[in-house]
Amino acid sequence: MDLRHLRSFVAVAEELSFRRAAERLHLSQPPLSRQIKALEEELGVRLLERDRGSRVSLTDAGKSFLADARLALSTATAARGRAQNAARDARVQLKLGNIAKLSIRLLQHLLPAYREQFPQVGVSLFEMNRPKQLTALREGRIHAGIFPDLGAPLDRRFQSMSLYTCPMVAVLPVEHVLAKESKDLISIDRLAGLNLLVASPETAPGYVERLNILCEATKFTPTTIQPVEGTANLLSMVAAGYGVAILPEVAVTSFVHTCQTRRLRAPVPPFRLKLLWLRDATSPLLQDFLVVAKRLTSKVGAVSLSRT
Repeated sequence: MDLRHLRSFVAVAEELSFRRAAERLHLSQPPLSRQIKALEEELGVRLLERDRGSRVSLTDAGKSFLADARLALSTATAARGRAQNAARDARVQLKLGNIAKLSIRLLQHLLPAYREQFPQVGVSLFEMNRPKQLTALREGRIHAGIFPDLGAPLDRRFQSMSLYTCPMVAVLPVEHVLAKESKDLISIDRLAGLNLLVASPETAPGYVERLNILCEATKFTPTTIQPVEGTANLLSMVAAGYGVAILPEVAVTSFVHTCQTRRLRAPVPPFRLKLLWLRDATSPLLQDFLVVAKRLTSKVGAVSLSRT
């Protein structure tokens, strides 16, 4: 069914005049009459009555069909708008996967720099852990991902660059003896014998691997380990005095008033966040974003997001 015929019928039905409907549609009356006739022939019913005085009225079939014609036109208009919006978004939306609690400080530097350079491009952020980001990259649902460097070799389909580094810290209850003793760097050995609270693999994929790398590098073996679901819950447990934690300093920013942090002395390796993308990606949006990211990191090396 031709949408032009539906528009013509609705115009005549609302104006109850072929002349006024033709003016509204910017048509002459003969082609308008032909469209109405073609629609009636397609439906097999008469929709309009026209007397010798050129007055127009709706038949019972016409009254019934008018509501459906309006709905069909409204649906078609909405569908066209959604398709146009989707096409526009696909052209001008840079899509990034990230882990918000780890990348928030980085994005405070990176996104304004990108927006200043490319104000016409929108940015969509998607909260995704490392495995989900890798899948989204392979499927083309995001342009790039931002997540921790676990030291493991990457699939050759991917390319990466370091975005920032920050220290690893011991997170302590406010009244803990280590918190009161010194504000300087402490050795990880000072945590021996304490209950170590760790984020569970289910809620923080990659955290256990990162902790294992740290323990291997420092020859540190925790005495007791207690898994906790989620970083926020983990920090709440620390604040309540149930143990201590080892986390990137950037992950503790929202708990600075309920916990104390002490940076860990070398050889504890720093925490690094990386930008990852498909090696053969050709998206202009991605290429522009990489230029901005490289320019930002080249100014200060990998952007340091330690205490400010």
